[in-house]
Amino acid sequence: MKVVVSCLILLFVFGCKDNKEKPIEKKELIMVKPSEMANLMNEMYAYNLSLKQQVTDGKILNEFPERFLNIHSAILTDPSDRDSLFEVNSRLFIKTQKALFKSNTDNILGNYNNVVNSCISCHEVTCMGPIPRINKLYIK
Repeated sequence: MKVVVSCLILLFVFGCKDNKEKPIEKKELIMVKPSEMANLMNEMYAYNLSLKQQVTDGKILNEFPERFLNIHSAILTDPSDRDSLFEVNSRLFIKTQKALFKSNTDNILGNYNNVVNSCISCHEVTCMGPIPRINKLYIK
């Protein structure tokens, strides 16, 4: 019995090392500044989300936001994405967005969803990340 107690005391004394952990180095988070295009597209999303309710109510109270024309000149996150497909898709977006404001109550829903379709069409080619978010704009 004395041997067991002695072994337990030895294990306790020598088994309890100073297990101080090294302090964890905190790395500074670097926030990447969004590009002009990213900011513009976030603005477009928010604007079209507000239009969704107006369309659902059968009316458009707003006007085409001229700042959306900056889609043709805004600096992209990856400048190489501004290719001929981007140019075609950006012109289509502007065309469908303008058509929405000329809609009557008979075609307002279809024209609104065409705007969303034009966003999806472009993002299927480049920068697919926002597609699930854009899908939330559809009116079923």
